[in-house]
Formats: sequence, structure tokens, C-alpha cells
Amino acid sequence: MNIDELKKILLEYEKPSEFFEHTRPDDTFLELKQLIGVPQNENYHQEGDVWVHTMLVLDESAKRRVIVRNPFGFMLSALCHDFGKAVCTEKINGVIHAYNHEKEGLPLVRTFLERLSADTDLMKYVLNMVEFHMMPNIMAHAKSKTKSTNKLFDSVAEPFDLIQLAVCDGLGKIPQDSSTEEFLLMRFTRYTEIMSRPFVTADDLINAGISDRTDEILQYSHKLRLAGVDKENTLRQSISYARKVLKI
Repeated sequence: MNIDELKKILLEYEKPSEFFEHTRPDDTFLELKQLIGVPQNENYHQEGDVWVHTMLVLDESAKRRVIVRNPFGFMLSALCHDFGKAVCTEKINGVIHAYNHEKEGLPLVRTFLERLSADTDLMKYVLNMVEFHMMPNIMAHAKSKTKSTNKLFDSVAEPFDLIQLAVCDGLGKIPQDSSTEEFLLMRFTRYTEIMSRPFVTADDLINAGISDRTDEILQYSHKLRLAGVDKENTLRQSISYARKVLKI
């Protein structure tokens, strides 16, 4: 199978799972095939193995692919998001865990994508989505502070797409969990509002008489921006940081 054939399946099928269930993965999808029979913790996943979960997430994602920024990358991310469970699922004291699967799966995702395409932007997007796909729901359940969700959104390629993937991950299982969507969209709205405000630039620092180590100071000011501090106070605190901490 080539990339165009896969794109047609992921972007046009109402339920992409029907293709994969009918054909069962061939050698093009070795990493996907490895999910068949991998068990999950039944307290959170009563639908079956990781393969079944992935197919459910894929179909939920198909319902939302028209609203995301990168539809094909989004669907690929849904297909790949739990590849890591094939290599790190284990039973500890009688309980099934897949600790760190979001990071353990990244080499598998990279290998899978390299067989399909040389598109580096697509690669970066999918790897980024897979790496962080757990975090939105974790933060939503913990009711994390705005600063924390802003930091997450600032770390990912497309925060809105990541939210949609996380929601589909919660819906693609039994029992379904749709409880995080409202919180995450509210926080995304807050993030976009904060990022639309004026912010400290290198020129602002130069005009304030600071021309050394501006990259370092701008990193500090960016943290203040993510915390919701306005430009005037961010500039004041950044100048103080430069003079008191960096001794500029």
C-alpha cells in the first residue's frame, strides 16, 4: 500500500476500521499488527485488546477529521497513538500497565511512517501528537492550572488537534469517557486569547538598554506570557531578571 491509498482510507471512509478489520494488517502495517492480542487494564478498557481500542479511536477520529488543522496527520496519529503498548505492556502485581507507552512507541511510529512517506513535516506532526496524546486528559482529570495547560499547548504542533485526539482516545473505549472535552476546549480558548495579546520582543529589550543574552531573557518572558502576565509587567520583570539574576 502506498501513501495515497492510505490517505483515501483515512480521509474518505466513514469507518476506517472496516478496511483494517477486513484485511487485517499486511507487512505495511507491522507495527499495527503487533497490537492484536495486547491486553489492557479492564478497569479502564473493557472493549478488548489494544487493536480493538485503536480501531474504535480511529472511527471516533473520523467523525472529527473535518474540524482539525491537519486531517491526514490527525488520522495517522489516531492509528499510531498506542503503538508503544506492544513493547511496554506488562502485568505488575496482577494489574496490566503500559507505562510510558506514548514515548516508547515513538521509534515504532517513525519506522512506520518512513515506509510510507518522506514528508518530514508529517513525521514531526504525528510524532508530536503521539508523544503528548495522554497529557490533555491527564490534565483535565487533575483540573490542572491554566499555566500548565498553556505550557502543554505551547509545546505541541497543533493544540486543537491534540485535544481532539485526546477526546477520541476517551471515546474509543468501553466505558466511554467524554468528560474532558469541555475543560480542554475552555482552556484552549484561554490559551489562544493569551497568545493573541502583545508580548515582549527583542526590540523591547534593546529599547530598554538590554542587548546581551536576549534569547535567554525572551525565554523567561515567554514563561511569564504563558502564565498570563501582561506585556508591561512581563517587560518589567524580564528587565529585573536580566539585571538581578543574569547580572547584565
